[in-house]
Amino acid sequence: MSCASIRDHFVRNMLNDWEERDNKILSEQTLPENIIEILNIPYITDGRREHLLDIYYPDNIEGPFPAIIDIHGGGFFYGYKEMNKLYNYHLAKKGFIVFNLNYRLAFEDAKVPDQIQDIINALNWIESNLDTYPVDKKRIYLIGESAGAYLATMAVLISNSQRLQNIFNIGKSNLRISAMAIISGFMEWTRSEIKYWGMRSMMLEKGYKKHEYYQNLILENISEINSLPPLFVTTNEDDELDFMTLYFINILRKNDMNYKFYYLEKNKQRRLGHMFNILHPEWEESINLHNAMLEFLLNY
Repeated sequence: MSCASIRDHFVRNMLNDWEERDNKILSEQTLPENIIEILNIPYITDGRREHLLDIYYPDNIEGPFPAIIDIHGGGFFYGYKEMNKLYNYHLAKKGFIVFNLNYRLAFEDAKVPDQIQDIINALNWIESNLDTYPVDKKRIYLIGESAGAYLATMAVLISNSQRLQNIFNIGKSNLRISAMAIISGFMEWTRSEIKYWGMRSMMLEKGYKKHEYYQNLILENISEINSLPPLFVTTNEDDELDFMTLYFINILRKNDMNYKFYYLEKNKQRRLGHMFNILHPEWEESINLHNAMLEFLLNY
């Protein structure tokens, strides 16, 4: 058995264990009341789980509602929309309509550019169906967590640049995004540690460094970075990937961009960690973060 086959076998078993663990957690969650949910809508009609989205919005408040499109995390090779359901319910309770979507995972037949194309396809489906749902078309926000934050960022950058569309051979979305939120973003692409090298070997095709698009996955290399809308960016001192957010903040600062950085130092009561607000939206720290994020978004 080759090294790649051994790796793939190990990763597949690990992902199955993770999903079994997370399904147990999901089964024990208590969802807020008075939320309408529309589940498993295909944004690409190919019968794949990875091309489904959910919609949630309040049934005790009159719309139209400002919209949040949420891109889940999971290191590019794990995760699914149901993991974010409780978090999205909490956002809907605040008076938003939330689109919660899946995308192909970069493990078997898809790689990172394919995931970006999935996000763009989902944005196009949402744009085509805005009149079907109670959406305030002037207030549409895109948020992402960890790997989802990076994919959301690249989807917007590519949509705004013919150069990037040509390099990636990816179409664009015309959906107007008023502002974005980057939560514990997996934003730095070139870390030399072996674990990040191993991830890249799964997320990109063999010989990826020879391809022109690879250099344009590195955010500091993208001259169109200023085309991003206003950004709310957050991490915390207990987040093991906080250095990636700091890397992204440095790019935003150098380019004199419109952003707000919400950083939480170590907490004496509890360890926060990576994407804590997604897993525990009921925590006081999560509530405060969400209030700050939504206040920022609604300014645009």
